[in-house]
Amino acid sequence: MKTVVFFSFILFSISHNLFSQDQSYSFFIAGHVYGTPGVQNVGFHPPFKAKFEYIQEREEIEFGVFLGDLVIYGSEEKWENVIAEFDTLGLLWYIAVGNHDLKNPEYYYAQFGDITYYSFSHNNDLFIILNPNIDSWNISGDQLVFLQNTLNEDASNHDNIFVMMHQLLWWSPDNEYSVITLNSLEGRASEINFWSEIEPLFHELDNNVVMCAGDLGAASYATSVMYDNYDNITFIGTGMGKLVDDNFVVINVDQNKNISYDLICLNEEELDCLGELEDYIISVPTLLNPDNNCFELYPNPNSGIFQIYVGNLSCEAEISVYSYNGEIVFNSSYLIEKSVSINLEALEAGIYFVKVKHQDGITVKKMLVF
Repeated sequence: MKTVVFFSFILFSISHNLFSQDQSYSFFIAGHVYGTPGVQNVGFHPPFKAKFEYIQEREEIEFGVFLGDLVIYGSEEKWENVIAEFDTLGLLWYIAVGNHDLKNPEYYYAQFGDITYYSFSHNNDLFIILNPNIDSWNISGDQLVFLQNTLNEDASNHDNIFVMMHQLLWWSPDNEYSVITLNSLEGRASEINFWSEIEPLFHELDNNVVMCAGDLGAASYATSVMYDNYDNITFIGTGMGKLVDDNFVVINVDQNKNISYDLICLNEEELDCLGELEDYIISVPTLLNPDNNCFELYPNPNSGIFQIYVGNLSCEAEISVYSYNGEIVFNSSYLIEKSVSINLEALEAGIYFVKVKHQDGITVKKMLVF
């Protein structure tokens, strides 16, 4: 019965599109809504539930998209709690499944069926829901055929294209997005086909393409929000759970099909306490802030090979790496000019702390090795 209800949402959205052309609308995206790892919430992350009244007050918000990890481990009771809580909002909702949603997948399938990637249309915008969990973060096989066919048949007939997923597929340990720290790399193959096969499908289109992912902001070490834009493509990452910088994003489409964003803060009364989404644009000089007296470490997470960056400064520094239990696993002194590379690829996977002692003081950063 729940499967029929869920996909009636999609049919309603498609039919609703026929009567709402050229109208402005909004929707929200929310990632990792089960909240803090290890905490067994009943339904959604409490700070997110506390913003339901705000969502209801914004009449232009017509639906929501959950970007994965609605539950930590599936059970009939947990899924029923999630459904019951969201139904109080009276909105349409869609799911881009996360890795945790598909732990005990039989409970997910019992509620929603076994179709985990699909598309729908709303106000002449195309929405594509992907499931990177099927093939180790690759979009391949039948799912790749589905994506190619959807773009070939529907892209030219729509204005904007929104692509929803759980994992940040554009992240790689050796590209500019490596400065983003993900909640998890669970299930990721060492090489995936996003940049070789998936991104080119969208980059060649005339449409504006917004790709949204939700596996941020839950782990204590994770980045909470990210944004980037180039050519016709925009990347957005959002998430919640660590009780600091928790957030979700409202996406607004006006009558001229222009897109704007509201970054909604969950841990303070001020909804805009995190600033603008565009403030989080990926820019190495901005993120690394070379004018301050600290350092930056990238990529993070990494394989044990990383760089210490001090901007345009030159300084003598002692660099130490500690295990999570406080054991020193590396210590050396350097004369750093802008940056220094360190190779500790023999380190076991886990969380480490990197301390840099220099003339202006001591700075410590957390590092994740995979």
